[in-house]
Parts: sequence; structure tokens; C-alpha cells
Amino acid sequence: MFAVVDRWSYSRAGVDLGKHRNLHQLALSIFNELNKELGFTVKDVGGYTSTLSYSGAQLALHVDGVGTKTIVLKSLDSLWVAGWDCVAMNVNDVACGGVKPLAIVDYIAMPSADEAALRSVVEGAAKAARYANVAVLGGETAILPDLVSGIDVVCTVVGFRESSFTNLANVGDIAIGVESWGIHSNGYTLVRKILESNRLSYSDRIDGVDLREELAKPTAIYSKIVLEAIERSLITGAAHITGGAYTKIRRILRPTVNIILEVPKPPRIFEILQRLGNVSTDEMYRVFNMGIGLVLTAQPSSVDELASIVERHGFKVYKLGKVVEGAGKIIVKTYGGDVVEL
Repeated sequence: MFAVVDRWSYSRAGVDLGKHRNLHQLALSIFNELNKELGFTVKDVGGYTSTLSYSGAQLALHVDGVGTKTIVLKSLDSLWVAGWDCVAMNVNDVACGGVKPLAIVDYIAMPSADEAALRSVVEGAAKAARYANVAVLGGETAILPDLVSGIDVVCTVVGFRESSFTNLANVGDIAIGVESWGIHSNGYTLVRKILESNRLSYSDRIDGVDLREELAKPTAIYSKIVLEAIERSLITGAAHITGGAYTKIRRILRPTVNIILEVPKPPRIFEILQRLGNVSTDEMYRVFNMGIGLVLTAQPSSVDELASIVERHGFKVYKLGKVVEGAGKIIVKTYGGDVVEL
């Protein structure tokens, strides 16, 4: 028997998504004023990636990190996944913004000069960069004994936009889901609190599910799928389901449309986490990808060709729903019959 708390949420675990969004808005307001003052033309601020017009080119910079997943990965001796995930999170995001990733730099902070840990992270980043076809221009390794107690892994990617892709869904579009490889790199603060409150280790086995295997799964790289679909003019929108989970779909919705999704049964790891943490269904779809790491919208005539591209890249594809007239809402109908409105 496992101890069941009253109810775990991301906020209770220490991450308040509402406050997080407020911090983003604060930073964006300051930077928008600066860009305007300096005369820079910056587009899509607050989206998946912003672009800067310079000498006739649309350039993009994007930064993201692996977060507290590194705590788990270090415990499981799988830090190479942190390097992979760092690249994956960035190339996926910029691709959804219609940007082709070109090169990355990394930033690795650790409390001491741990050569084995650094080698593992860097080798993972190199492996992902090879898969995503991006160059690695170097980076920074910071030894911060009085500031950090674990390992923080962050990457920045530079890319350029070649197409006029607007990343906005239209009424009548079909929503297509692409499978995730697992939890990816979001929600690990909540994952850890749930497991710790039940006195479980990261390497335990529960109901036939190997936690070591599930918690150390890398983040799927979708950039090739998205960029090929954009090049063939097959999609109108692309949403990477990362921090904030299904709320990320709002980035591809006009204020006059809703998206209605009927999602498949999630992988068992998500069901186990929900049960052990007594997490509400609404919260699960605000924090975790629940088995769908990418949502694409396309005209009905493009769906079959789009599905073939996804499958050719080795991923399962799901027809999730459609885009209808509305007010910018995301309506998720779950496998269990719940309806989540975001």
C-alpha cells in the first residue's frame, strides 16, 4: 500500500504555473520596450520562438533547459539524457515557430568539476545534435559550489526562418497528435514529490512499470517532422506539448476558434503518477504531455500525407479532433470520459 496525500498539484510541489506566466509577461514587457527603443523589428515575441529581421534575414534565438529532471537522471546514472533533452526541447520549439535550427551552444552548471558527468551530458547533446542535424558551437561550463547543488543543463539554439508559416489553426482544420516517448522534460518537480511522498525510489517497479526506464526516457525530437510538413505546406499549426502541457496549444489558436480534442489512453506511467499523487485530471493535462508530445493542425485534404510523414519518422500518429468556431478554448475529452477545458 502507498500513502495517498490529500492531493498533489504542481503548485503544491513548488511550481505555480500562473506565477510562472506572470514572470514571462514581466520580462517580455521590459524587452519589448527595449527593442522598440532600439529600433529592432522583432516578431512573434511570446510564441515558440521570436525572430529578428536583419540584413534581409529572419534570425531566431531560443533558450531552454532540462530542469529538475537532471536530479533524477544523475541518480539513475543517465545524465546523457540531459544533454539530449536540452537539444530536443530547443529544436522542437523553434521548428514549431517555422524556424530551421542551425546551431546550438550549451551551458552546464555544476557544484564541482565532475569530468564523468560533463562527458555524459556533452555526449548526449552531441548525439541529439547529430539526429537533429545542428552544429554545436561550444558553450560554457560553470563550477558553482556555493550556488548549485545539482547539475543544470541549458542550451541556446540559433536558427533562421525561410517560410511564411504563421502557425495559426483555421476553422475546419483537423488536429493530429504525435506520440511522446514518455514524460519528456516537464513536470519532474511534481513527479519527484509524488514518488518521495510514497517513499519510492526512482528505480522501483510499480504495477509492472519500471520507473528507472520511464523516468530516464529522452525527449522525442520532432523538428524534422515539423519542418518537412511546413516545407510541403501540409500544416497550419504546430504545438510542442512542453511546460504548461496542453495550454501550449493556445499559441496556435486565434481568439475566434476552439480546438476540441479526444485524446487516447495515456501510457501507464501517467496513470500511476495520477493515482499515487491523487492528482486531478485537469492538473495532469496542464502539467504532462499524457502521451502526446506534438499537436499539428491541417486541412482535411492534407491529413493522410501528413500522417505518412509522421509514421516515416518512426512515430505513431493520432487523429485527435478538429478546430471549430469559438473563443480561443482548448477542450480535451479524455479516455476516461472527463472533459478538461483550458
